[in-house]
Amino acid sequence: MNAAATMRDSGERFRACARIALAALAIAGTACAPQEGTIPTVSVGGGNSPPMPPLPPADAHIDPSALEAAALHAEREGAAALLVVRNGHLVFERYWHGATFATPIGTGAWQGVIDDLLAGALAEDRRPLPAATTPDRASISAAAGMPYEAYLSKRLWRPLGAYDATLAPALHAAQGDWIRIGELLANDGAYLGEEIVRPGWAAQVLARHAVPGQRPTSGALRDVYRLRGPDDADLWVIPPLRLVILRTGAAVSAARDGTDARMFDAVLRGVTDRPGVQAVGEGMPDPAVLVPSH
Repeated sequence: MNAAATMRDSGERFRACARIALAALAIAGTACAPQEGTIPTVSVGGGNSPPMPPLPPADAHIDPSALEAAALHAEREGAAALLVVRNGHLVFERYWHGATFATPIGTGAWQGVIDDLLAGALAEDRRPLPAATTPDRASISAAAGMPYEAYLSKRLWRPLGAYDATLAPALHAAQGDWIRIGELLANDGAYLGEEIVRPGWAAQVLARHAVPGQRPTSGALRDVYRLRGPDDADLWVIPPLRLVILRTGAAVSAARDGTDARMFDAVLRGVTDRPGVQAVGEGMPDPAVLVPSH
């Protein structure tokens, strides 16, 4: 079987898994919800594309042993998934507890990121939200002139190639699709060559939603954004390195922030293609020199 056929088969399997998982989630939510005053589950159509093209870590200028070290840190805290993207390529993915790329999760605090991105799309469509309006489902729908789920599908979910999602009433989507969101943010509003929001908007979204005071131990590195999501999942976005790290499903514990920082630093120390990088410690680069002039 040639590579193209293999990718098609892989995409079909991912799409099937996503549809089954999201359908099961919607059925479970309907069964458990009270019958009066419920908000119906609605579908958000996606592009249903396979994950970003894979690339061996070494070809993405990341030491594979650094990624394995990061996975060990994530596993110790009960993570469900660890995904790493560099320059638009999926260079590492590891799952635990039966999770897959298509396993659905809620948005949690990431909902604000989605709504801010849609506000940027509205501005580009010359339908800007009124000044001082906080983007939310109602205001976005009113400005777009269509249901929220239709605009979300048209301007974000389909262009990203994300799997079909549901609103019930919160957004539930394949956990791996959040790495697509991270790539969009790391690449100044463009995804795999397609501009989704105008340049500069993604930086504003990152600044608004990054967890304040949360820094990796590599404190000299600037432009590092940590977005805390559902069940304390984390999406790390580092635009200068076109690097995105997604960790979902880790159990909350008093020690986990320290473990997360070690996980992040393990990945960061594996990046080898920045000017001025010098080996320190066990042959790994010093994070302080990974970004020039920082």
